[in-house]
Amino acid sequence: MGKTTTIKREIEINLPKENVWKALADFGNICHGHPAVSKSWITSAQKEGVGATRHCDFTMMGATGEERIIDWNEGKNVKVEVYELHKMPGINTMEMDLAVREKGGHSVLTGTMQYTMKNGFFDIMNSIMMKGMNTKILDGIMAGHKLYIETGTIVNEKTKLDLTQVVTLK
Repeated sequence: MGKTTTIKREIEINLPKENVWKALADFGNICHGHPAVSKSWITSAQKEGVGATRHCDFTMMGATGEERIIDWNEGKNVKVEVYELHKMPGINTMEMDLAVREKGGHSVLTGTMQYTMKNGFFDIMNSIMMKGMNTKILDGIMAGHKLYIETGTIVNEKTKLDLTQVVTLK
């Protein structure tokens, strides 16, 4: 297992924090704002909070994932761990933290993706191409959530997203 790769982005959403949190808290419907998830649904009796689980069908390579909430701060952030991946070679661990904060009359959504690769070969593949692919996926998640939360438009892999509003954080 190699080093942890961290990718961090943020985007302003022209609605109050409560509207953004409502979308984040709708854990089973990540597919509404995530262009790389074609379908998602809750797989646990618990619908939100630490321990809730969901299934995701991804748009690439027929990949699927099982995810669970590992951190939940009501109205602030939700951190999700991918605990099982199918047809997604090379990735060992993956977590995504989505956090919202108030800024004036609107909100800022911050997304932090962290992952490790299975071995040295995949570490090399990560540096050559996978980090770039995951960066594009996170940019799409941020822009997709903005579009979905502001307009109610459910996004998919063909939705034209405005990536120019996604800000790279160090």
